[in-house]
Formats: sequence, C-alpha cells, structure tokens
Amino acid sequence: MTRTHGGTKVWAALLALSAAAGAWARSYPVDAIVVAVDPVARTLLVSHRPIAGYMGAMMMPFRVAEVRELDGLYPGARVEFELVVTKDHALARNVRRAAGGDVEIPPPKERLHIGDKLPDFERLTDQQGRAVGLSELGGKVAAINFIYTRCPLPDVCPRLAANFAALQRHFEKELARDLVLLSVTVDPDYDTPAVLAEYARRWGADGRGWRFLSGGVEKLAAALGEVYWTDEGSIGHNSTTSIIGRDGRLAALLEGASYRIDQLEHLIARELERHHEAQTLLVRDSRAGLVRRRTGAKGH
Repeated sequence: MTRTHGGTKVWAALLALSAAAGAWARSYPVDAIVVAVDPVARTLLVSHRPIAGYMGAMMMPFRVAEVRELDGLYPGARVEFELVVTKDHALARNVRRAAGGDVEIPPPKERLHIGDKLPDFERLTDQQGRAVGLSELGGKVAAINFIYTRCPLPDVCPRLAANFAALQRHFEKELARDLVLLSVTVDPDYDTPAVLAEYARRWGADGRGWRFLSGGVEKLAAALGEVYWTDEGSIGHNSTTSIIGRDGRLAALLEGASYRIDQLEHLIARELERHHEAQTLLVRDSRAGLVRRRTGAKGH
C-alpha cells in the first residue's frame, strides 16, 4: 500500500508539472501562403491571414516541428497548420496543403547577388540621432539584420537581436574599428530613434559599433532581399541577415532567424581575415619591391 500510495504521489506531481508547462503554451490555427522553404533550418516563411487572438495578417518565418512537414511545399502553395507558442519559441505543427489555387510569387527585382556592390541608400537615423549612410560603412565589414521592436514572436526579432549581442561580445576588439552591426527596423513609423534607444539599451548595445536604424529603409531592404510590409499596425518580414565586405560587396546572406550563431561568426571572421591577408600580401610585395630595387642598384 505504501509503494502504491507513493507512486500515486509521483504521478500526481508529474501531471501537475505537465499541466503547468501546458499553461504557458497557446495554440492557434493558421491559414497561409508559402513564400519560401528552408529544409536545412526547418523553417517555413509564409504570408498568413490574421491569427485570431494573436496577431494580424503578415509575413513571418516559422520553424516546423518535423522537417518532413516541408515535403512537397513550394513558394505560392496554400497551407494550413497549427501554431504552438510558448514563452521561448513558436512551432508550426501539422502543416498540410489547403484548398484553393496557388499564388505566383515573383522574386524581388532589386535583390543583390553574392559579390554585387551594395548601392547607395537613403541616409537613415540611428538610436542616438546620428545620420548613417553608405559612406559610414567604408572600409569596414558590416552585418545587417532587420527587426522591429514590437515583434510578437520570441524566436524571430528577439533571437536576431540576441545573435547581434553575441557578435558584439565575440568581436569586442574589432567592433566599431573594423566591424559595424546594423539593425534596421521595418517599422520606422513606430520605431523612432527614442524607441530604438530604449531597445538598444535593453540589449546592452554599444552605440559605437551596434547601431539601430530607422527612416526610409525601403531601398536598403530591397537590395538585401528583405521583404516586408505594414498593414493597419501589422508587420510582416522574412528576416534576412547580410554580411557586407570591406569592399562594399555582398559577401554572404542568411535567411530566417534559426541559423547558428557560430555560422554568422565564421562568416564575419572570414571577411575580417581577408583584409588582414590582403594587408600582409601588400607588405610582402612592398618589401619584395624594395629588395628588387636595391638588388638592381647594386647591379649598376
């Protein structure tokens, strides 16, 4: 009897813990159109209709519970799924094709390819009221992501900001001197410099090297493949993160928010190292030239 009674207590405790964990989770039905599929990151970028009780219509990336749920999906396909949201993440479950015809989604015409030069863009304003344009990036490696402070999903904008906070710590010596981090809002009407200043403070951003930008972001967003829109207070975007080399050319681009931070660190480190390698070669060539001239002088 004692063993049975103890077992009953254990089961009661487990059930209580399970109920407590479930209390933090919310489930919502979603009706959407696929914009992009990334099986490696297990991510589905969709343009969805309003989610009752949670958010308005917008475009958002969602991580799926099982990669097999992405099988047979493609841009333009209509889907339905269950969105399960907890305090720490959101997952799309039971993804399935929905009734209705597919939608044609043309790629952005202005989007750069790897190696293309970043075009000049409208000067933006950072969290300290300073103007920022293409000229401020000259000679530096730049990491650029797109966020907005009212983002409701814990594993999208907050994760992107957390990744840049990690970069700030990892590249502490290079920050501002050789590397600049730019977090561009896709909600400039609400995210004023004052609002961004508070958001930057929340993430411990060093304003010398991590700048939060607001203003006319359309041209910069289009060049880097960031697709977004606003509609009656709702924001949708596909969350691109780009690396611009010291030469002003697009060196790498990551889509979504589920990439590993070490991947981004490696891409940035490679661009920083390329500059050091170029400097080393320049010094060697210079020294070789001096040796040749001196050798030639002795020959006369």
